[in-house]
Amino acid sequence: MSDGTGGNAIDRTIRLSNGRMLGYAEFGDPNGIPAFYFHGYPGSRLAGQLHAEDAERAGVRLISPDRPGMGLSDFQPGRRILDWPNDVGELADELGIERFAVLGASGGGPYALACAYAIPQRLTLCGVIAGMTPMEYALSAENVKRSNLAIFRMSRRPTWLVHLVLWLGIGRFAGNEQKMRKAMRAMLRELPPEDRSLIEDERIGSILWKDTIEVHRNGTLGCAYELKLYGSDWGFQLEDIACGNVRLWHGELDVNLPADAARKMAKRIPNCNASYYPDEAHLSTMVHRADEIMAAVRQAA
Repeated sequence: MSDGTGGNAIDRTIRLSNGRMLGYAEFGDPNGIPAFYFHGYPGSRLAGQLHAEDAERAGVRLISPDRPGMGLSDFQPGRRILDWPNDVGELADELGIERFAVLGASGGGPYALACAYAIPQRLTLCGVIAGMTPMEYALSAENVKRSNLAIFRMSRRPTWLVHLVLWLGIGRFAGNEQKMRKAMRAMLRELPPEDRSLIEDERIGSILWKDTIEVHRNGTLGCAYELKLYGSDWGFQLEDIACGNVRLWHGELDVNLPADAARKMAKRIPNCNASYYPDEAHLSTMVHRADEIMAAVRQAA
């Protein structure tokens, strides 16, 4: 295990049993209650920094790994969503953690649910925050912003085509800060004010900007492959999730992943306690409800 940033827990890596490198970061209380935070799409381990202060106040040790092909984690050919619990289990073993919470934000949601299905005996809590739903729910939801609807439809296309479109859309600007910022500003116009104001906030905007740069560290293949996974069979049925403590937090104003899709998903998950917020959108649910989410981690320990 290594830390290339002088102990600030941002650039840590482990070598998994299959030889792949897995990158991760740690935030919050280093001696606190362990919770693994699964970043959104596209995203990286740096997204966990959004909740660093909330985790520290709550006494939570927030461990945020990069999924394969993103950030510091090696690409994994042929991977499935159900492969992720193995990676998480190995990282937990390396850190000497037996039981822990998992929190999946946005595109990290299916990965949290995969852990709730595959390793329920190790979980104290499975939390899904503004989470991705099965693709049929996302595609049929009302009020999806146009760019997300286009992305959802792309998930049904061949991987090579998805890779090309993502590269043309933003990946080719990875080394050009001015052009990448311009591409990102164009995306802001579709967001509700609740999310737009947070992205324009200096601190939060800086975290999200660094996260966007980091996810494209090794190109766009990892993101292209991940998008295909969202549109494919997740490898398990929601009704078969055995974790006894599943929480869902979702904003009614979310246009990235609308709440009606989340409701359909929540109804299929046993023991799911879902909260919906009339004044929150996508990012705002993650930020404004962070204290509540961290309190749920503490309560479940």
